[in-house]
Amino acid sequence: MSPKKDHEVSRMSAYIDQLLCPGSADTLHHVVDVGSGQGYLSRALQNLGLHVLALDSNEIQTSGAERWKVKEAARRQKQLKRGKDAQSVPDSNHHCNDPLFQLHVPTSVPSACTASKNKIHSRMGSLTHQTICINPRTLELSIHDWLLSSEDNQIAGCMIGDLLVDRTERRTPKEKPVPVMMVALHACGSLTPDVLRAFLSNYRRPSAPAICTWTAQALVVVGCCYNLMAPEDFPLSRSLRERTPVATLPFASRHLAAQIPSQWLRNETSARETSLAIRKVVFRALLQPVLQTIGAREASANHIATSSSHHIEDLRGAGQTPENRRLGKLPDTAYKDWETFLDEATSKTGVRLDQIATQLPVYFHNERRRRHLESALSVLHVLRCIMGPLIESLILLDRQEWIREELTESSESQESDTVDVDVVNLFDQATGSGRNVAIVIKPCEWPNMI
Repeated sequence: MSPKKDHEVSRMSAYIDQLLCPGSADTLHHVVDVGSGQGYLSRALQNLGLHVLALDSNEIQTSGAERWKVKEAARRQKQLKRGKDAQSVPDSNHHCNDPLFQLHVPTSVPSACTASKNKIHSRMGSLTHQTICINPRTLELSIHDWLLSSEDNQIAGCMIGDLLVDRTERRTPKEKPVPVMMVALHACGSLTPDVLRAFLSNYRRPSAPAICTWTAQALVVVGCCYNLMAPEDFPLSRSLRERTPVATLPFASRHLAAQIPSQWLRNETSARETSLAIRKVVFRALLQPVLQTIGAREASANHIATSSSHHIEDLRGAGQTPENRRLGKLPDTAYKDWETFLDEATSKTGVRLDQIATQLPVYFHNERRRRHLESALSVLHVLRCIMGPLIESLILLDRQEWIREELTESSESQESDTVDVDVVNLFDQATGSGRNVAIVIKPCEWPNMI
């Protein structure tokens, strides 16, 4: 696990551990990790004594997570044989002493963390991996089937996944639905809104034990890859949808939401990487007119339009035009200087500049003009990137407001004011965790840790 991933898993599992203080931990033992990938967070939550359903849409990721699960189980067995029981479950209490984590946790919470540790970690957790095509409907059904399968398996007690749990935890049809927490660490694109939709769909449903096996009690989700969101995923809230004009985010703007300008100059390495990233954008922008000229000539010769004008407009400004997709990815060494880049790019695309010499922009022949344009484009790109955190904040606040609106509509069947909806700064961006804000839904009586 990379230092960045270790930081994210440690902080998120510690946050969840502290949420599950006495009172909440007495009833909530089941967590669904959506988009679980290699299962790093899933295993950390299992180590907290929780029963975890890990869902991913990629069978390769799931297979990799299963292999890690087997290795972890073997490691634990060895430690138990050596009499090192204390080392078999990581001490999550060390997160309470992490100064970065303390920035977001009230001073009253560490004691709750210790109590939660004694309460939860004394129980045996479990981990079940599944590969599904994730959407709100399949997510709800997977949780339902997971809980039913754990009830039906009564061999030597009750099994959840492949691990034994106490028979006393089995839920009979007469009991209330099983409380479930939904979590996701960097749920890509539209996956975050879909997780929220599944939570809200279940929350609004009447809790009839005969037809409902589970109830959505809490959620901790960190999103990412806003550029991959479906158009209908913004805006979500009525507050923005009913504005005139309606707030919209074109593809190029959503692409900017991934930028972290506050971390560009945190050290020499970051500064070099930032300079290279800006140079890549500028050089490709300077080459763009040439690629467009070549594309237009080929399209005219073949009498085939390369793309609709609407689609091209959607992609422009994010480096994702059809021409740039044709160029593809170049090694970092190709951006050493303009001449090196031009040689690499024309060689890869098969473009011969001598054949279109009369159509080349002026700056191809005038170095002073080109350098002036490079400087202007660099400034423009930096100014656009500075807007990135603002765009991400808009997306996050829109989701928060949408959830509050949906919960308010549910107030006839449930007390909406018994649920908190917060955005929490969970990770330290200096570690490379650019998407660091979690959307948190929890019962009001659970601890506030913002």
